[in-house]
Amino acid sequence: MKINDGNEIQAIHVYYHAELNDPSLFRTLLYGIEEEGIPTFVKESKQQSALQLSHEAALDSTLGVGIGISQNGKVILHYTKLDKNQPLFEVNLRNPNKLRILGANAARLVKGIPFKSFEIEEEKELEHVELVGEALTKEDIAKIVAIVVKRLLESK
Repeated sequence: MKINDGNEIQAIHVYYHAELNDPSLFRTLLYGIEEEGIPTFVKESKQQSALQLSHEAALDSTLGVGIGISQNGKVILHYTKLDKNQPLFEVNLRNPNKLRILGANAARLVKGIPFKSFEIEEEKELEHVELVGEALTKEDIAKIVAIVVKRLLESK
């Protein structure tokens, strides 16, 4: 993206597959980036692979950071200094909390500050799970088991 004098705007590039049809699906990702104060450039693409989209986005970004979103909901954060087949993070479009963290981490990569942890945020999320009177989903149970196992391993 160019501004008046022909220089590129420094921004994290976010490329998404054209058949997603609705950029609002990844709005929380953009909020995560915005909260860290880094601009974004969003572009629709016919490329199908989230890996390819993220790699192209990183190469096109003057900041070297790109995010690709495939039609099937895979979201990948890539950095130009990494091998094309070894992206930094991968999450699913259907998880808004992880999307926001991924966005924040993209911005933090640019700023050179530590990443937010996906696990700590999951633990905070679980604090709000109502255990009495409501059925837990398989995803809730998997998160609880993962946290318990992690804590058991840490206590050894």
